[in-house]
Amino acid sequence: VNRALGFTVKVFDSIVPDPEEFDDMDKESEKAIKDLGSEVGVLMEQNHLDRALKKILQFSAHFNQYFQHKEPWKKAHGTGSCVYLSVNAVRSLAIAIYPFLPKSSQKIWMQLGMDGDVSAQPFDEISNITIKQGHKLGKISPLFEKVEESVIEEQKKKLGVNI
Repeated sequence: VNRALGFTVKVFDSIVPDPEEFDDMDKESEKAIKDLGSEVGVLMEQNHLDRALKKILQFSAHFNQYFQHKEPWKKAHGTGSCVYLSVNAVRSLAIAIYPFLPKSSQKIWMQLGMDGDVSAQPFDEISNITIKQGHKLGKISPLFEKVEESVIEEQKKKLGVNI
């Protein structure tokens, strides 16, 4: 999330760029967005919440690898498509993780510059690519704070954990 949005802020002044013609990797990533809603939806309807969350994490990992492989920081052909699809993947992720991490989900939603509450989004909206070129992102900040080792050790002592 932070990688894709931070890059968009830094390189494109918070504006989602125009995508170029999609190559095979872009098409595969577009398909991942379009398939996410049905894949996660089926698992959630069957009450396989652990598998649904795993599918969401796999989706996130796919886009991390996609971003790494496309190397948009080199500003070669395909940079616009990479950023465009990555920002839309973040939107899909925000909706998908709402049942698991509602506060983080809303924080992502606001960073995307989206109106309203993410909880109001129909679940089938996960698979739609609705953030268009020219959309302005909101203010970007880390989703989670780094927890210092000393704080972890203190919590372990309180819990009586010897790991």
